[in-house]
Amino acid sequence: MHIRLIPLSRVTETDAQAWRRLADLAVEPNLYLDPRYLIPARARPESDGMQIVVVEERGQWLAALAVTTKEVATGARVRAATTGGPFMTPHSDRHHPLVRQGDVVGALTLLLSGMTSVGLPGLVQLQRFPAEGVLAEALAEAVNQTSMLVHERRREVTAFARRASLPVLPSDGLATVPVLVTSHLTKNERKQTGRCARGLERVAGGPLELRDRSADPAVDEEFLDLQASGWKGDHSRGGAALRLNPRNERWFREVTSRFRRDGDLLVTQLAAAGQTLWIGYVLRSGGACFGFLDAYAQEHAKYSPGSIGRNAEMTQVFRVTDAPFFDPAFDARYATATRLFPDRRTQVDLLVATRGLAARTLLRAAPLAQRWSAEAVRRQASASAPRP
Repeated sequence: MHIRLIPLSRVTETDAQAWRRLADLAVEPNLYLDPRYLIPARARPESDGMQIVVVEERGQWLAALAVTTKEVATGARVRAATTGGPFMTPHSDRHHPLVRQGDVVGALTLLLSGMTSVGLPGLVQLQRFPAEGVLAEALAEAVNQTSMLVHERRREVTAFARRASLPVLPSDGLATVPVLVTSHLTKNERKQTGRCARGLERVAGGPLELRDRSADPAVDEEFLDLQASGWKGDHSRGGAALRLNPRNERWFREVTSRFRRDGDLLVTQLAAAGQTLWIGYVLRSGGACFGFLDAYAQEHAKYSPGSIGRNAEMTQVFRVTDAPFFDPAFDARYATATRLFPDRRTQVDLLVATRGLAARTLLRAAPLAQRWSAEAVRRQASASAPRP
């Protein structure tokens, strides 16, 4: 195995093919490191400075991580390789590396400890990293086997939906009426969901229906118009609709085109009496499904078309795909949206000192600095597991 560094702007077609195979075979799928998501970002100025750290062997990519560099201690001139940055922080809800099935610990160890050998800092900022699971255990084992130090900076809970958490759904294609799963909601939330669905039918003048628009590129225009019609289309109100920036719009079109071409795009439209109430986009990577973007008719906001649409979208994901989970990309800041989903997943922000006196000194000085261990990760996973 060896490590190399590729500026995002210089990723070749051969690189892209190897990268895509890695995304398909990763032990922890991550849409936001899928080349079909990131390569189109080259047209956006926020991606300037992004580089891909790659562990490879005989032409196969075994691990990959997108990083930029930043100063983390003002005045101390300590720099870090971070998975955040101007593009990844606002546009990527999961930052963990792609690691191929096989020698996960070995590939992850080289990915982190080898960064200084390709000119990156010896301090690595891993944001939005899973707190339990294969990667968490591999990182803990890598720390146990090396002199790396790890400091946990922050922990947050995100929405999640596992196939096993939902009732068995018929796999006969997209439903034409919304199938709303409410068993995980409180009694009041279940009642409110029913009231909102009936309210939408009343104000729209007809029954709710779902349409599969996945293969229809024309839906992209409808979505862009719908998104811009609300507050997101107003700069003065903090809106950031894709229509407001030609580069952002081109990025969206290229991402959806790439996933649509591969059959990995699911676009669901909620409508009634010919009116579009909500449109949602789901992208599939590594066999799993991830929420991408959605928009709703704000004139009907009183009846929560976004919540109804997202609930119906979740069930559609499990009806028309064999994905083991759906990650809607909502964290605890979006309390209402988070409650729509039956499961939770914890992710952490970590600082990892791989090499260098300055990096190690910084971590040792950090409050509550801690060294991850395999046993600590197993205890955390056990504590987080749902009780029968």
